[in-house]
Amino acid sequence: MTIGRKIIGGYLIVLTILIIVCAATFYTFRTIEGAYAEFLDSNTQAILIATGLKLEARDQTAEYRGALIYPEEQNELIHDMRDSHREFDVLVVKLRTLSRSETARRFLQEIEEIQKRHKAWQEQAIALLQEGKRQEAIALSTKEVRPLAHKLRDKCDQYIEFEQKSLAQGRGELSNTIGRSSFILIIVSVLGVISGLAIGFQLTRSITRQLREAISQLSTSSGEIVAMTTQVASGATETATAVSETTSTVAEVKQTSLVASQKAKYVSETAQRSAEVSKAGKESLDGTIEGMSHIKEQTESIAQSIVRLSEQSQAIGEIIATVNELGEQSNMLAVNAAIEAAKTGEQGKGFAVVAQEVKSLAEQSKQATVQVRTILSDVQKATHAAVMATEQGSKAVEAAVKQSNSTGQAIRGLTDSITEAAQTATQIAASNQQQLIGMDQVAIAMENIKQASTQNVAATRQAEQAAKNLNELGYRLRSLIEVNGAH
Repeated sequence: MTIGRKIIGGYLIVLTILIIVCAATFYTFRTIEGAYAEFLDSNTQAILIATGLKLEARDQTAEYRGALIYPEEQNELIHDMRDSHREFDVLVVKLRTLSRSETARRFLQEIEEIQKRHKAWQEQAIALLQEGKRQEAIALSTKEVRPLAHKLRDKCDQYIEFEQKSLAQGRGELSNTIGRSSFILIIVSVLGVISGLAIGFQLTRSITRQLREAISQLSTSSGEIVAMTTQVASGATETATAVSETTSTVAEVKQTSLVASQKAKYVSETAQRSAEVSKAGKESLDGTIEGMSHIKEQTESIAQSIVRLSEQSQAIGEIIATVNELGEQSNMLAVNAAIEAAKTGEQGKGFAVVAQEVKSLAEQSKQATVQVRTILSDVQKATHAAVMATEQGSKAVEAAVKQSNSTGQAIRGLTDSITEAAQTATQIAASNQQQLIGMDQVAIAMENIKQASTQNVAATRQAEQAAKNLNELGYRLRSLIEVNGAH
């Protein structure tokens, strides 16, 4: 097979590719047709939404009339009517996004204006109805609301009819456009194939003449490529050696990172244990503070009880003084009674005996009062000493509570510091773990680079051999062209 026939075969392949491109273009055209058809489907969506708009208009009219007719369901029907108003507004917004023509937008504007007036009259009638003016509301409905409701539904029907006509017209135009475009595409594809064959034939004759010069340059270039690939092979060998050394260094760094990760993990665990111990000390100190506060409360309660006891002791002293006075008076009465008994003679002896007994009892009461006063004095002294001791104990407990609070704050600060240190140590351990993972990835990457370098050396050797083969091929092609030129 000659060089010319081979080149013609190559151009036939190119033409085949061109045909495939044309087929792909035709397929793309059909895809565009589908997209355009989807665009036209927006009219269908507009028709469906407009139908829903008409139904919402009908529903709000029915709910409005129901509110006029059925007073017991008035509030529920008014609520449903206002929901229909909101749904109507939502559908109008959707239609505005789907409407592309000026006429459709004009229809929607008219529908919005009618709905606005219709809604206003309905709200005015509802206000009359809620004020109890049903007849006026019905009259207003007959005069204003009902005509607007009919007009609104008619305008929705006109919009639906317009969209249906637009949909039919658009589909007809699409079919005509697609037909003309398909015909033009087929003609262009046929002309392209014929032109490609003619150009291929002409290029074959032209390339055959230029091929001699190209093969001569190929021979020269292949010689240079041989020399260059030899140098590249030498450089690739050196690169492979350097990569091998780098891989060893990365392995050592990986081992160092592993040791550092283990140390960081040990520090993290130690910090965690310290945080737990500090937390336990904090809890114990909180219990101590709570106990000291409880002791303080008990001491204050005891002090109050002792103060009350002292007050009661003073009251008892006053009572004893009263009893002593009563004894003095009884003694005086007994003396007076003895004098009176002596005056009466024999008849007053019995009264004198009684007076003597009263005097004896008064003396005993006075002596008992003195003893009780002595004991009471001792009790008051002991009570005063107890009050002083209680006050000192309260002050000592209060000082201990303050000291415990200060210690608690210090331990809390220490706990927070230890906790923060534990978190930092944990983060360091996690960072070292990530670093270790990164070093693993680097080691794997370096191993892959080492393998790639080895493969690169082998490939470079193969390229060197291929360049030599290419040089020999250039000589054979030159000989072949010279033979074809002679023929």
